[in-house]
Amino acid sequence: MVPDTGQQGSGVRNCYFRGETMEKTMKISAAGDILVMKRLLPGYEDLSPIRDFLMQGEVRVANLETTISDGSCFASAYSGGTWLTVGEECLVDIMKYGFNMLGLSNNHTMDYSYDGLLSTLTRLEKRGISYAGAGRNLYEASRPAILDTTAGQVAVIDICSTFENAARAGSQTERQIGRPGLNPLRFSEKYHITKEHAEILNEIANATKINGLRDLHRQQGFVSLLPEGVIEFGGKMFEISNDGTEGRSSSANPIDVKRTVDTIKEALMTCEAVIVMVHSHEIKKDSDEEADYFLEEFAHACIDAGACAVIGGGTHQLKGIELYRECPIFYCLGNFIFENQYVRALPADYMEKYGLNIHTAASIGIAKRQEQSKHSLYEIPEVFRSVLPYFEIRDGKCVHLELLPIELGMKKHRAERNIPYIAEKETAEEITDYLNRVSAIYGTAWKYQEGRIVLDA
Repeated sequence: MVPDTGQQGSGVRNCYFRGETMEKTMKISAAGDILVMKRLLPGYEDLSPIRDFLMQGEVRVANLETTISDGSCFASAYSGGTWLTVGEECLVDIMKYGFNMLGLSNNHTMDYSYDGLLSTLTRLEKRGISYAGAGRNLYEASRPAILDTTAGQVAVIDICSTFENAARAGSQTERQIGRPGLNPLRFSEKYHITKEHAEILNEIANATKINGLRDLHRQQGFVSLLPEGVIEFGGKMFEISNDGTEGRSSSANPIDVKRTVDTIKEALMTCEAVIVMVHSHEIKKDSDEEADYFLEEFAHACIDAGACAVIGGGTHQLKGIELYRECPIFYCLGNFIFENQYVRALPADYMEKYGLNIHTAASIGIAKRQEQSKHSLYEIPEVFRSVLPYFEIRDGKCVHLELLPIELGMKKHRAERNIPYIAEKETAEEITDYLNRVSAIYGTAWKYQEGRIVLDA
């Protein structure tokens, strides 16, 4: 069944619910990344209409891109770009939008190490807020949140491909406890080059000894042997092309794909539907508009396993939307709240990175980074524009899909920026044009109609 273009779908789902065969519809709404650093404005005008749109869904999900703490947790030696943590009062504010599940798996999950993660989990659990994507071990991090709806239970899995290796959760065994962290989606990438270019790289490697330690470790068995026709240069893999074509490819880690696929299949034994959320900053080439190859591969594997939708976040702007086997894949929903410049405190590591005194105020540190950028995120219109999807699932297929165009107040006064507003008609039409361009590769077309973006059949 193909989704309609704005009217309620009329398909029928026959599912077993409380022992009876009933016609049931799964109603789902979603938002992009919530990078919240301060309280919502008193009297904020667009909270209610945005909440009303989201509340159409019985499942209402978004990605929480910060830790929640009282500020007493020590910073990790790495971060997702900026060390993020915020007080519990901001968590209270974002829940006013009506979300009933938050994804935690992203590049900021472990900004404040294990204490920061455990503080976040504890505060969510105390308030009874469902979450997925991070936990006290890999089992907890990879298991789905289960949401009850009038159509039955919906499982939501959350996973991330952009992270430092130390941030991923570890499996528990009978001999050792697991490691807290996020649910990882690892991937490998390979660069395809001609034989002539491979010879040049080998010459440079021999002259600089860039591969010296890796070669030694490979001889000692600490690093896997290289497949035939593949060379390594500075930690990157290059495959010699037989037909003369050059480029890049990527592939999802089979262990992480299998874990997710198995979780989907297990969840479908007791739940009526499964949704997968994924956070990824990786791109195919040199544009944030394109999802990486491995992400497309992973999303398709999830749908093939029985998931009814994949909801992506990560890069700070919209990516294309695909309908794969009549199920929506939102490769990235961009920002819902984006308050990165309001970080209250940053560790010495950040200041050293930008050549500042370690006691420098966070606001000055953030300003320093923006000064050295050639194209700051805060100057890109697409960073301040997104959509909120509402869709309905029957019998595992999407029968209705509509998008609410939003913008984050790029042209508003500073105090009013970075939070969502319903887009005016002109901006909404520009969002539609952009969405058509980035979705063309997937064969989906869109039109703006009565305040919504819908499929252009």
